[in-house]
Amino acid sequence: MGEAISQPAMINILDWLVGIEDRAASFYEQAAAVFTEDKTFSAFLLHLAAEESEHLALLSGAIDHRAQEIISGACFSLDDTIRRSVEAPFDRGHDLMCKGELTKQAIAGVIAEAEYCEWNEIFLYVIDTLKGQGREFQKAVAEIEQHRKEIETFISSFTWGAQILTRLGRLRQVWRRRILVVEDDPVIANLLKCLLMDEAEVVLAQDGVTGLDFIRDGHFNVVVSDVEMPNLDGIALYRQALEIDPDLKRQFVFFSGTRKPEHHKFFQSENLVLLPKPSPMGRLRKVIYEVADAEG
Repeated sequence: MGEAISQPAMINILDWLVGIEDRAASFYEQAAAVFTEDKTFSAFLLHLAAEESEHLALLSGAIDHRAQEIISGACFSLDDTIRRSVEAPFDRGHDLMCKGELTKQAIAGVIAEAEYCEWNEIFLYVIDTLKGQGREFQKAVAEIEQHRKEIETFISSFTWGAQILTRLGRLRQVWRRRILVVEDDPVIANLLKCLLMDEAEVVLAQDGVTGLDFIRDGHFNVVVSDVEMPNLDGIALYRQALEIDPDLKRQFVFFSGTRKPEHHKFFQSENLVLLPKPSPMGRLRKVIYEVADAEG
């Protein structure tokens, strides 16, 4: 696990998320008003708005925790790349609404693009960081999964819905790269997976032992690993992985908040890529893809 992120950076993510949840709820409500003649479509949009309002309430509780200065460790910071990827669908939808050109198909596209980007994983990551994986967090995970299933079912009920979902599925199934993420914190691992899965198959391992088993069984363009983990740490994983395939030396990326001098000395001596915790999400994705593309 990494060192704690600075409080201002975490506050920036939290405040941005509050704005996104509020914006989503507002957009869905306004879109519902545009299509009041279609009671089923309008009701579905109001249902989405209500769910985003619930997320907003949960974040407000996290803000109360922030005021009490109990922000704990985190591993990511927000950058413009990620902001734009989440905000872009709503920008497009709002623009169409202002022009009077908002169609049901366009709304469905906005919903699908927004709900399947990094947004919900960032939301869960923040709740986990601020409040832990207790009852509220577990409920939020279950609700988001149900939320996405409802969206898929509703969109697929339209004749054009399959085209939108197929396009989304193709984006999520591209296999130009195969990436192994070795991280003992499941929330961090899932956010990394979400950041990388647009253009890769992403496999998760909860520790070095499991990661080594995956390496024995198949090829990976990149191995992204934490350092301090139970059972087998990242450096031991690296050493044993090279015994299986020496070419992996150029394909390891360490994502860690370690400050131990011996770790940094090792990274330097091996000329390894180290991305510190915290790192901007967009930079993480860019560097990992660059290592994947440089393979061989």
